[in-house]
Amino acid sequence: MSYSSSNYVFDNMSRIGNDSCCVDQSTIQSLEACNYTLENYFTADCSMKNPISLATSQPCVNYKGGYNVAVGGCNINDNSKLLIGTIQTHPKCRLDLFHRPFATVPYLGRGSVDPVMESQIQQGDYGTNKKSVSNLGEFSYYNQYVNVPLVPNVKSKMNNPSYCVEGVASEGWVRGGVPSRELTRDQDFVVENDKTSSAYGNNNVYSMNVNSSVNSYSSL
Repeated sequence: MSYSSSNYVFDNMSRIGNDSCCVDQSTIQSLEACNYTLENYFTADCSMKNPISLATSQPCVNYKGGYNVAVGGCNINDNSKLLIGTIQTHPKCRLDLFHRPFATVPYLGRGSVDPVMESQIQQGDYGTNKKSVSNLGEFSYYNQYVNVPLVPNVKSKMNNPSYCVEGVASEGWVRGGVPSRELTRDQDFVVENDKTSSAYGNNNVYSMNVNSSVNSYSSL
């Protein structure tokens, strides 16, 4: 099987950003901007004399020197003398400009000791609390933690089921809530029944009972 490496006419990159002319122009502009930003106009002078003179001759112009080695390494000798010194294999130590917390070496001795107390602190007391030895499980704590006198107010409510059971606390309680569809149908039935009763001048007892049941459900 042979593969062809010729350029195809269809399904090629047709975006304007992928055009060769656009890519070349973008590269040229980026290169010129980079050169303009990184251009050093004082390559022949490693010191800061000319930049300082230029900055101080103009208002609101600040200057800032580089760190360590300059561009091209023209001040590498001065940097080595300040950083390392005369012997290149022995770097200079850092200088501490603050005073020492102790003028001399502090006393490192132990002073007066108590061997007996140190032994007790290090070793501690020997003791075991195994289940086969301890008899704590043989005692009964029922009377101490169960039969505790209750507050009279709490004691009176403990035997009253109305504080625990909803059906006892409220008559007509429906566990899980009243069905919304049945409640709506009962209300519609009461309204229609009242209209019919008023038209014939007859008060229906059943209408009164249904109305009272609907009101009780609504209160729940």
